[in-house]
Amino acid sequence: MSELKQGKRLGRTDWLDLGLRQLTQHGAAGLTVDALCQAAQRTRGSLYHHFKDHSAFIDAMMRHWRKRYTEDIAAHSAAQPPSEQRQALTDLAVTIDSGLETAIRRFAPAHPGASEIVASVDRMRLEFVIELYRSSGLDDALARQIGMIEYAAYIGAMTLWPEMTAAERKALDQQFNGLLEKAGMIRSEMR
Repeated sequence: MSELKQGKRLGRTDWLDLGLRQLTQHGAAGLTVDALCQAAQRTRGSLYHHFKDHSAFIDAMMRHWRKRYTEDIAAHSAAQPPSEQRQALTDLAVTIDSGLETAIRRFAPAHPGASEIVASVDRMRLEFVIELYRSSGLDDALARQIGMIEYAAYIGAMTLWPEMTAAERKALDQQFNGLLEKAGMIRSEMR
């Protein structure tokens, strides 16, 4: 959602996108009902029209994050020809806002439902990467090890260097792939 337009009725997705922006910009304090309504310039009734209560909003926001930044990306990547799946994943993954990713990971531990969703996202993302390595011919153990290293580096880079641009993240990924190629673990067309 771009800018909220005065007088425009906010839909469910508008509220969820606003929640993710608020979390990124203001942390958990940006997700109070008052903070959300003030940012939206709407009443509580507008929010509660779409969500039973604040907990339902948080749960929906976290599920929205999982769908948009994990399920949709995986589905798009998986729909590509096998030789292009890894590159498609990289092209989308590097565009994920590191500020949002970091904010989600700071927020989740204090909210059990959110924590469970982050854990499910990490499992889904990791298994997707591992499967890409498996489908390239690596045995299960090696695919798992390389996938774990790559995913840890991905999350670590977003946490340590949130100002890193998508182009810089993509270059880092290409360096990682170059190391794997030199070690004979992957072929260049796997990129």
